[in-house]
Amino acid sequence: MRTPLRIGLLLLLSFALSSNVLASDKGQAAFLKSLIIPGWGQYELGRPKHALAFFSADLLFVGAALSLRNHGTQMRDEYEAFAAAHAGVRGSHGKEFYIDVGNWMNVFEYNEQRLADRSFASLYDTDSGSWMWDSDHNRAHMDQMRVTSDRSLNRVIYAVALIGVNHLVSAFHAARLDTQSKTERANRVGWQIEPQRIRDGGQLSVRLFW
Repeated sequence: MRTPLRIGLLLLLSFALSSNVLASDKGQAAFLKSLIIPGWGQYELGRPKHALAFFSADLLFVGAALSLRNHGTQMRDEYEAFAAAHAGVRGSHGKEFYIDVGNWMNVFEYNEQRLADRSFASLYDTDSGSWMWDSDHNRAHMDQMRVTSDRSLNRVIYAVALIGVNHLVSAFHAARLDTQSKTERANRVGWQIEPQRIRDGGQLSVRLFW
């Protein structure tokens, strides 16, 4: 799981550095601020509702990622302990090992099938990689616990992806708001000359606006 997260962070950084918004002067500060903390740029631009929306979404996604990770890790500890108590599993093993433990009643039936398939590299040592379930019900129960754990841990990746998307959307939104704000200020500053007709002649009316 660590590798996809690192790849996602690298892509996020590369995308930000190559962005046209980041490369331009307009919206650069707002872009960077909201890229770091969603809603920061919006808040400084006087848009507290937008800032609250992006920041709240970030807290929601971060909370979801932490909750899913905690649940997945807890379930993993539980099914490993369950396999140790009801199948005699000893030592530390990877996920693939517990997938096989959940699908086979004992290591001997598993190895017999691997020999029949001529998949010799997949054989387990009957000392360090041994297991024997006390009932098929417990085997199925452990396998369901493993599936639940894997599902939660896999969903962490999606939650982290949503965090990255929220940072990017907030950054572009802040840059856009900043650009619009500067354009509106530029349009409000200027002067205008208008001829006016009066009874004794004419005059020019000069009007400043900002």
